Amino acid sequence: MHLKHLFLIAWIALIAGCGGNAPAPTNPAAVGVDDLMVGGPKTGSQTTVAVVSPALTSQYHVQFVEGAVEEGESYGWKVQSLAGDRETNFAAQVDLVESAVRKGVEAMTICAINDKAIVGAIEKANEAGIPVFIHNSLTELEGVDIAGYTGFDQRKAGRLCGEYAVKILSEKNSDATSTVYIITGIPGFHSNERVAGFHEIIDQHPNIEVVGSGPGNWERLGGMNLAETALKANDQVDLIFAVSDAMAQGAAQAVQEAGKDTMTLGLDGNPDTLKDIQAGVVTASLAVFPKEMGKIAMQNIKNYLDGEAIERRNETPLKIIDASNVGEYLN
Repeated sequence: MHLKHLFLIAWIALIAGCGGNAPAPTNPAAVGVDDLMVGGPKTGSQTTVAVVSPALTSQYHVQFVEGAVEEGESYGWKVQSLAGDRETNFAAQVDLVESAVRKGVEAMTICAINDKAIVGAIEKANEAGIPVFIHNSLTELEGVDIAGYTGFDQRKAGRLCGEYAVKILSEKNSDATSTVYIITGIPGFHSNERVAGFHEIIDQHPNIEVVGSGPGNWERLGGMNLAETALKANDQVDLIFAVSDAMAQGAAQAVQEAGKDTMTLGLDGNPDTLKDIQAGVVTASLAVFPKEMGKIAMQNIKNYLDGEAIERRNETPLKIIDASNVGEYLN
């Protein structure tokens, strides 16, 4: 199947088969990293591929895993989902990759929490002859051998959010000054690139003022707490831009509780966020179609294992979803 064919069903598949957030152990060190492997240890001669996520606390990663498992199982593979307890746990992710190497998986795809922290574990996979792929990033990882990348352009995503912010702020305030608060993730590539792209656009507009920013650590509660503080510290915040949906949802909750008219913009396009957009709780989100990304990642791995030529970089689509078009993406 050609990779492009999956894009034809991306709009429908975005919300298909979505479940709630999967529980994660609160203390990975206590239970042992092998217990975090969904599907159990590798057995027999069945092809086993590991999908390494930062955590499964975000619907983004849940959706990616669902797409990867669905596609991998269609090949007769065992797809093992490996995830730590939270998206800030670098050490747990390193341990999970090293555990997959010890178990001798045929391939793995990783969404790295921190590029520098994961390099040592990837070196061990390279030494073992296990092909490593990266998802949710197209940026080259230096010093290690990566077979391929699947994801979206993080800075482009930030720019698209910036363009949308300029549009809705102009519609709200015309040429008057508008104020924006930015909620970042944890310091690192994904958060930094999204924020940089956003600034590339809004910094061209002197009537848009950024009144502050802070890290929400990719968590809903973090987004809510930062938004509460921003709303109290400023007479008016016209827009809160969060670099993930979970943090945008938390910010939207704070806005509701404060009785403000602040708009909220996220990035992921997760099914639960689309419902919030339809309900008028969240203003908009940049959809990145993680379930389709998971399918594409597995296709790329299969082609590689079959000895076929593959695209080293597989860029996936992006789309702003707001009240004007959210109905097209919900059943």
